[in-house]
Amino acid sequence: MRAREMKRCGFTLIEILVVVVILGIAGAIIVPQLGTRDDRKVEAAARAMIADLIYAQNVAITQQSEQYVAFNVTAPPCSYSLVRSSDMTIIQHPVNKTPYTVVFGSNGSYGMTEITLVSADFVGQSNRTYHTVGFDELGSPVVYNGSASEPMTSGSMVIRAGIYSLRISIEPFTGQISVTSF
Repeated sequence: MRAREMKRCGFTLIEILVVVVILGIAGAIIVPQLGTRDDRKVEAAARAMIADLIYAQNVAITQQSEQYVAFNVTAPPCSYSLVRSSDMTIIQHPVNKTPYTVVFGSNGSYGMTEITLVSADFVGQSNRTYHTVGFDELGSPVVYNGSASEPMTSGSMVIRAGIYSLRISIEPFTGQISVTSF
C-alpha cells in the first residue's frame, strides 16, 4: 500500500536536459537578432537626443539665459554640441566633465556609431533655415542666426540606422518634442 501512496515529485534528468537544449536553441536564434535591430538602435539614439534637448531647455530655464544646441550636418563626422549663449562655447557635460558634444558615425560617441544624422533644420521668423536651435528663459525654442536669436517657427532633426529613420520635431512656442517614423 505504501508504494501506491508515493507520488512522483520533481523532474527527471532527461526532462531537465530537454528543456535546457530547447532554451539553448531558442537563445542561439534570438540573441543574434537582438544585436542587429536597427529600429531599436535609432530609437535609443532618439531618446538620447531628446534627453539632451530637454537638458538644454532646463538649463535655459534655471539659469534664465538662452542655451543652444548646435548641429553639424555638413561636414563628417556629423555631431551636435550644447553651447553657451554668451560666447557660443561648448558647455561641460554634467556627468563626465568633458565637452558636451555627441558625434555620429564610425567614430561616434555614446553608442551613436551606427547612427547617421541626416538633417537638422530649424526655421526662424525670417524664413531662413539654421542648424542651431536654442531655448529662451521660458523654455520656448529659438534659432540662432549667427548674431542674435529669433523665435523658431518649425524645426526637426532626422536620424537613421540602416533602413529605419526617425524625425524628431520641436514645436514652436511650447518646445514640445515628438518623434515620428517614416
